[in-house]
Amino acid sequence: MHIFIAPHPPIILPEIGRGEEQKAAATIAGMKRIAGEIAALKPKTIAVVTPHGHAFRDALCVSVERDLTGDFGQFGFPRLKFSFTGSEKAVDFCDALEEAGIQAVALDRAAARQYQISTHVDHGALVPLSFILNDYSDFELLHIGMGFLTKEATCAAGRILAELLDESDVLLFSGDLSHRLLPESGSGYDKQGAVYDALIVNAVKNKHYGDILEVSEDLLEHAGQCAQRPFEMMVGALDGYETETEVYSYEGPYGVGYMTAHIIQGASGAPGVVAAYLSAKKAHAAQKRQDEDEYVSLARNTIEAYIPSGHIIPPPKGLSEALYTEQRGVFVSIKEHGALRGCIGTIEPVQSCIAEEIIRNAISAATRDPRFSPIDPSELDELEISVDVLFPPEDIDGMDELDPREYGVIVTKGFRRGLLLPNLEGIDSAEEQVSIALQKAGIRPDERYTMQRFKVVRHQ
Repeated sequence: MHIFIAPHPPIILPEIGRGEEQKAAATIAGMKRIAGEIAALKPKTIAVVTPHGHAFRDALCVSVERDLTGDFGQFGFPRLKFSFTGSEKAVDFCDALEEAGIQAVALDRAAARQYQISTHVDHGALVPLSFILNDYSDFELLHIGMGFLTKEATCAAGRILAELLDESDVLLFSGDLSHRLLPESGSGYDKQGAVYDALIVNAVKNKHYGDILEVSEDLLEHAGQCAQRPFEMMVGALDGYETETEVYSYEGPYGVGYMTAHIIQGASGAPGVVAAYLSAKKAHAAQKRQDEDEYVSLARNTIEAYIPSGHIIPPPKGLSEALYTEQRGVFVSIKEHGALRGCIGTIEPVQSCIAEEIIRNAISAATRDPRFSPIDPSELDELEISVDVLFPPEDIDGMDELDPREYGVIVTKGFRRGLLLPNLEGIDSAEEQVSIALQKAGIRPDERYTMQRFKVVRHQ
């Protein structure tokens, strides 16, 4: 099977770029080369995996309509439109995913009405497809939007997709690399952007596909990219196969990294990188759990008991005396893949002891944070948990008495109250800290409000 990697900047289309596209000449040459090679292959099906389709937290989104359309209206060019015949394999892919325990939204007109979304093909697919259509159009389109699945599920979906397609079909993964390569880029500059891009390009060029799975959440956050999840799915499609690879181009002319590449999936029998990654991850998680202190362990055990069955555990025996005898406000924070997944707490204690406070707030953070859906049992192994135990707050007169690394802040106006914990990533000044706390409380900056500061002991 032939697998291609392509970026999706609309500006490289001459109708949109109007001359500016020439700054990405290497990318355009790579895209034209991909189009020519696909035309020579004459595939019946082209499967495009895009990061800009409709994204569900727990499912892939697969277009199952037979008549598909898309345009560049969101970029001011609604007359630049395309039509495709949807793949007859789309429903089979959804069925295969469901059989493997991976959720899929079969996107037809009825599902679009249910979720209040469109069936249109997104620009992440349209940009590479527009180049292909210049040379070849006799294909059916299997359009797949990435969801926020675990890496294990994402890789498994890639394997299922590769098994579903015929050897003569084409699989294309759309993704732009770092959006932060230059100070003038729309997402700002971060020196880690170039680090991420070099890692991904070298992983493809040197067939070190496992390196793609090993990218840290911190690096992804700094890079500001949209390629990682499609590329993780690509790793699943390639896992266990010999490959031939060629990177056609890499450049970042507008401050965003673009790579074009061709990978030929050969014979099976190569070492599997996904199983090795999952094994190492499992060992790391086990070690991390072993290293967790009793505060975090209590929160984790609470969540793992409550999510599958609704069972609320009592405070276990053998904890430190302070957890049974002291009363404190407690915040439980949950992250998944480095992103916040839930955070609920109490400024002042409402339970009989710290242990009870942790139990109640852990359940609330996992199931009642209004910003997120309740945690699913499939997510339990992915969670990172921290517990903040608050010291009593003290009144302050101004921001000069705050230090966002050392103190949290509470702002109050009547019944409106907002809190922000200390030492949060990206909060570097008292002004930023107070501003966010005011937003959370619904207090305007020009209103008269009071401030308090507090310290915490963070367990993680």
